Amino acid sequence: MTDSPAEQDTSRTSEALSLAQFARSLRDTHRSMPQTLSEILRMAIRLIPGATTGCITTVNKGERTVVASTDPIAEKLCRLQYELDEGPIPTEVRHLDVVVSYDLATEPRWPQFAAMAVEAGFKSLSAFQLYSNADDLGALVLYSDVTGAFDADAVAIGEALSAHAAIAMLSARDTEQFRTGLASRDIIGQAKGMIMERYDLDAVQAFDLLAKLSQQQNLPLHTVARDLVDADHPTNSTF
Repeated sequence: MTDSPAEQDTSRTSEALSLAQFARSLRDTHRSMPQTLSEILRMAIRLIPGATTGCITTVNKGERTVVASTDPIAEKLCRLQYELDEGPIPTEVRHLDVVVSYDLATEPRWPQFAAMAVEAGFKSLSAFQLYSNADDLGALVLYSDVTGAFDADAVAIGEALSAHAAIAMLSARDTEQFRTGLASRDIIGQAKGMIMERYDLDAVQAFDLLAKLSQQQNLPLHTVARDLVDADHPTNSTF
């Protein structure tokens, strides 16, 4: 029995409100990357009809990482795609916004992966591109225990959610990189100040000495600086 037009309109309104609330919640600049990823997955399972489990994966300069998952099985299936070089992540998501398999039991594109997904109890999947460029890819992959779960309505919701999720992920990553950069500059400044005081050097000479140590030890500058600060104040350093 299908829903009446009034019921369908009510459902769409509820979904739109939930997506709007989701978008607003992701604007919280205090949310960490793990918290952002967890919220994306939670809302994806809640809002996208048929979705029962899923993961978020990234490929950054060739490094493949499952950055979040709803459970170990979802994580295993995402990693399996990389191991087999089969499935929507390694073969299609970089070039397509959405990839859907309505029936994994008869899926011809990725026979090995599909068979293992079916063995794990799943019958259909959808993969949404979050962002993609030459060296960087993010994808949301959802699995269902129902054949044909991801119809046009589910895909439309997934695309809208993915657009908000992509902005939130990139923003959270930029924020973390900015904070890391500030912390690195702070620890380098501390080490430079120690060297200036200890060896009666000016700021330029102290920095040059740090740079020389970095080259000699083949370590990043901030690592050398942290080691110096830790050696001088082992109980006070929090980096």
